[in-house]
Amino acid sequence: MPKLNRDSSEDAKRAVERLLPDPNKRQKFINLLCDGISYADSLDSANWNLNLETSGKFLRFNTGQEYCIQLNKGKLLLLCDRTTLRLIPDIIRFPVEYVGWNGERSVYNQHFDQVPDALARTNNSVGCWFDTTEDFTVYVDKFRSSNKDFIRAAMNTTLTPLMRRAHSKGAVEYVFSAFNENSEQDLPELTDVLVAEAEQLDKALRLSRQQRLDELKRIDPKPKQVIVQQTVFLRNQLVVAEVLYRANGHCEQCQQPAPFLRDSDNTPYLEVHHKTRLADGGDDTVENAIALCPNCHRQVHHGQKRHTITKVPLRPKDEQ
Repeated sequence: MPKLNRDSSEDAKRAVERLLPDPNKRQKFINLLCDGISYADSLDSANWNLNLETSGKFLRFNTGQEYCIQLNKGKLLLLCDRTTLRLIPDIIRFPVEYVGWNGERSVYNQHFDQVPDALARTNNSVGCWFDTTEDFTVYVDKFRSSNKDFIRAAMNTTLTPLMRRAHSKGAVEYVFSAFNENSEQDLPELTDVLVAEAEQLDKALRLSRQQRLDELKRIDPKPKQVIVQQTVFLRNQLVVAEVLYRANGHCEQCQQPAPFLRDSDNTPYLEVHHKTRLADGGDDTVENAIALCPNCHRQVHHGQKRHTITKVPLRPKDEQ
């Protein structure tokens, strides 16, 4: 194959068609790629590139110094975040080969937790190889959210001058001209989930305490999961409401009153935090949750030292 012109959308079209001849599979790949590029562009429009190799061997999407999506003849590679791969339901049944790097060679396995990180600069990175000779289209969308989590983490690195020079304007023009937004699966938006969660909290707060306690005795402590634009845990709003009731307007770490009142309902603003993260297997229960002021919440997540509660303020005895 003659050397490709990276500025030619026609050259890009011919190259991608050779790499992925099946039109339905090619459309799925293009939609996936455009979604990843759009997400990266929303984070930092100057820190990504699309590299069409000049002999047509691969098309690679990079964020910072990390490759995020790559199409080869017969194979598609997605870089994903290991922590959110764990949230994909029934992931073990998908025919995906995972790859990491041990410092000397690539390590392959059928389970993502059996390989080291794929890229040294990005923690929890795992390469996911899909066989494009098979019908990967039926399950590849389940990996989108984890791929986006990796893209976000890769933004902490910086695109090199060499990578910038390898950018293919023609490939970008081609894939976005071929993008079909109507073919995407009907996944709920993250904002829809958050709005629904806020409505559930409002309902939970309107219940009497006894009603909440009665409901809490009947619920499954394991939270439900849903795949949206990002994977989130659907937290039980009865737990949130009961923890806020227990806190009685005071941060359960620093013991200080909530810093302000909510504009929506004039209640003290506190944030409910899980002591053992839900992503780490923690239960969505009152016992595993505490109410924190925003400052203490950020300190728990990002401070140099993790803090534990030494005293929880109690409501007056006649209200317990």
